[in-house]
This record gives sequence, structure tokens and C-alpha cells, in this order.
Amino acid sequence: MLSPETTASLRSRTKAHYDRYPFGFDQEEILEEKLQHRVMGDAIRGLQRRTALVMDVGCGACRVARLVRRTSGATTINVDLSMGTLRDARRRHDPGPLVNGDNLQLPFRDGCADLVISNGVIHCTPNPRASFLELARMVKPGGTLVVSVYDRRSWYYYTFRYAGALVRGLRALIGDRGLKVTVFPFFHVGVNVLLPLATRRTLFLPVETSWNLFHDQFTTPVQSFHTFEELTGWADEARLVCEGRRREAAHQLATLRLRRPQTA
Repeated sequence: MLSPETTASLRSRTKAHYDRYPFGFDQEEILEEKLQHRVMGDAIRGLQRRTALVMDVGCGACRVARLVRRTSGATTINVDLSMGTLRDARRRHDPGPLVNGDNLQLPFRDGCADLVISNGVIHCTPNPRASFLELARMVKPGGTLVVSVYDRRSWYYYTFRYAGALVRGLRALIGDRGLKVTVFPFFHVGVNVLLPLATRRTLFLPVETSWNLFHDQFTTPVQSFHTFEELTGWADEARLVCEGRRREAAHQLATLRLRRPQTA
């Protein structure tokens, strides 16, 4: 277990990282793919009441809020560690309530939300298990938690470990300016070739969005990878019932859909 000082340092570095490279991966084609083909989209489309409360923890570009608004019209609370990311989301559109918060200690009461979503976030924290349990704490009886983490058995584990180590090493030597004229152009071209194939839609990422995504994928201060077995163990600890699991994002993510029973 990491010391409180180490945990605080890593959280500070992660906040600074996303303040500098705010996550803006919110193109319409991406939203539609998530709504129609992802576990989180299934859960969002299943919301029955406008009075439902949705928590998007690690909201990034506030994609969940936009999807909820176009389906049920329920309220979404958007939570992120990075103020830069929240400001960027507000600049792009009106996502609704924004909260600057840490997913290791969320400022909400137990059992407050009908649906809690954390898509590709808790693996960027110093203590993913504690983050998971904090998400689970907010799920009301009968409510749903959808959580996605980087899959330990995916191709991306090896990409981050080896190609990512090269990128991080180069960055230490040549800085962002050097990366922009060496490694990043290959990433930018690759992403713009592969995304249309994955979404089956015409899609082109702006350079700024691609640049921030590049840093999200390769230079985050802390990154961990997990298995479904590990996630289901945490779910058992939180007394949540697994309703489904799926590998998503070209098998980059391991996603669970969990429910809190009406009587714990």
C-alpha cells in the first residue's frame, strides 16, 4: 500500500497532467458508438425516470451527460479531478453540474445515485480498489454501477509497457516539442485510420484532441491494469451483483455492469 504522502503526490501529478492535456475525445461519432455499442450506453438507455440521478466520476469531456440528456433527460453530476478538464468541457458545451472532486474521497452521501459510471478512470489512481469501493458506496439499492478499467490481458498492456516506456523516455530527453515532430505524427495518423474502422463512421480527430489523447494513452503519471477476476472480487466486497461483463474499445477495456440489491 502506498503511503499517504506518495498517494497525494501522484494525485497532484495526475491533476496537473489532465489540466495540461484536457480530455476532449467527444466527437459525435464517438458518442453514438458509446450509446449504441457499450455497456454504459445500455445502462443510460435503460434509465426510466427523468428524476434519476447519474454520477459520471472522471467525467473528462462529459460524454455521459450528453448521452443522458438525449435519452432520458435525467440529471448528471459530472465529477473530475482536473479543473482544466472541467473548464474545457464547459467551453465546448453545457454539460450541467460540474464538481471538482477526487474519486478516492467523493463529496456525496452513501446511496445517492441511480447510476454511477466511471469509464477508464480508476486505473489512473494510486489505489484503484479504494476508488472502486468509493464508486460503489454511492449506488442506491436497486441502482447500477458501470466501471471500465484497462484490461490486463489486452494488447494495450504491452503497448503501454513497452511503446509507452519509449515515449516517456523520449519525453524526458526531448520534451513535448520533440515528441510533436517525432512520435506523435505516427500516433495521429494511426488514430485517424483506426477510429473510422472501429466506429464504422467517417471521423477525423483534430490535432489538439489527438495530442491530448496521445498523452492520456502514454504519459499518465500512474497507470494500472486489471482482470475481470480482480474486479468481481471488489464487487463482492462491495456487495454488488454482476449483471454482465464485456471487453470494449478493441479489447482495451474490461467493463462490468453491477447492481446493488434492493436489500443488502
